[in-house]
Amino acid sequence: MRLNPISTGALGFCLWAAMMLLIKYPQGLLSLSSAPVLLILVSSIYSLLMPLGWSLALSALAVMMFNYEMVPPVHTFHVDLHEHGILLITVMGVSWLITYLLRRQKQIAERERRLARRTVQLMRWSEKLREVDNPHTLLPVLHELITGLVGGVGFNQPAIVLGFQALEYPHTFKTNSTQQEGVVACLQDNKSLGCGTGRYENLDDLYLPIRGKSRAYGVCLIVGNRADLLEASWVRDVQALLDQMGLACERHDSMHRVQQARELATNQKTRSLFLTSIAHDQRTPLASIMTSATALLEQGDRLSKEEVRHYADLIHAESQQVTRLTDNTLTLARLSGDQVLVPMQDEAVEDMVASVFQRLRKRKPIHLPKVEVDVGLPLVHCNMVLVEQLLDNLIDNAMRHSGAPDSVSLKVLLGQDEVCFRVSDHGRGMQTVIPSQGDQFRGMGIGLQLCNAVAEIHHGRLDFSHGPESGTLATFCLPVAVNKK
Repeated sequence: MRLNPISTGALGFCLWAAMMLLIKYPQGLLSLSSAPVLLILVSSIYSLLMPLGWSLALSALAVMMFNYEMVPPVHTFHVDLHEHGILLITVMGVSWLITYLLRRQKQIAERERRLARRTVQLMRWSEKLREVDNPHTLLPVLHELITGLVGGVGFNQPAIVLGFQALEYPHTFKTNSTQQEGVVACLQDNKSLGCGTGRYENLDDLYLPIRGKSRAYGVCLIVGNRADLLEASWVRDVQALLDQMGLACERHDSMHRVQQARELATNQKTRSLFLTSIAHDQRTPLASIMTSATALLEQGDRLSKEEVRHYADLIHAESQQVTRLTDNTLTLARLSGDQVLVPMQDEAVEDMVASVFQRLRKRKPIHLPKVEVDVGLPLVHCNMVLVEQLLDNLIDNAMRHSGAPDSVSLKVLLGQDEVCFRVSDHGRGMQTVIPSQGDQFRGMGIGLQLCNAVAEIHHGRLDFSHGPESGTLATFCLPVAVNKK
């Protein structure tokens, strides 16, 4: 338990009084040669407990008491022998010297302890700044640390206010117009100002910036007695804490800018891939349409009815393909927006498969895919339009790249905790299997991106792999956990 200054002073005075009693009572207990040793010993003890001025004064009184009680002629302050005078002067000098040296050593030790304690505080503060994501949340902790530094100097506790761009902690403190102007000036100049700083010395308060390398992020306002602030020794330590906060804020801003730059680069890359996919997917059908239309315009008189019908059917089919690509693009753009809300309800798997095949028949393909649907499949909670568009893309891609008639199949089955739609073909297959990216060689482009978006919105998965024999197997699964049976 650490005693307060009043208690330690009273203890030191009691030691001095006990020594005086030993010198006076009992008679003959101390000799002329042993008393100075006791006097110096006790003075070295109470000098550690009392202020320097009091210690020197009590040491002088102790020597005078020793002269009065023990140095012949006793009960007088007169000194007959020369060696007795030298003894008194020596005792007085040694007592004062020891008192001064011990007090000085105590001050040095106290300063070292204070520096060590502040060093530990700075280290812990640095660790907190490294661990936290947003340094602004540590404003109350910084306020507490600064209050501890300022409050340990022995004068009236000043008011301490912190804030970024504006003073905000503690919220109960009300600033006047002069203080608000001082905060603005401190933020703009990124330098301390006020009494004792050499800048705007006419101000009664002290303004310290929360400074980074490039600018000030906030201000610490210290409102107290002007005389105490001018003699404050803690300003450098407080500024060190504020500088650490400023550097942490600068690191946080730098990381935020880096993250924004990465997101911007990712968005730019995604946009470029999106536009490239649109151009890639629409180039082939548009080229077929242009070729067929040119043949009809330039050679229409020389073409037979069968050839004219062939070119007309080709234009119609490729126009349908462009329409599908446009629908996919618009749907993907809508699903890529922020805070997309997709309406979902319970749908029957059989109804969705039937709707997809009805749309296929309208396009009049040469061969329709084979279909196998397990009996007793549960209702799925989904957006029927999006799921049908996904299945239509997978089936159309398989039919366009299949190498043989009747080689495309759709199987719907109930797996472990999921309903799976498997579209397979016997085409040339995938040159490289890339998980979650699919058959890039065959170039589904926008269709593939749309399929991935639909699977993600439904918390499902879309995988591509080599088929059982040849070609590609596309598997789209919806988890049963998010479905309602």
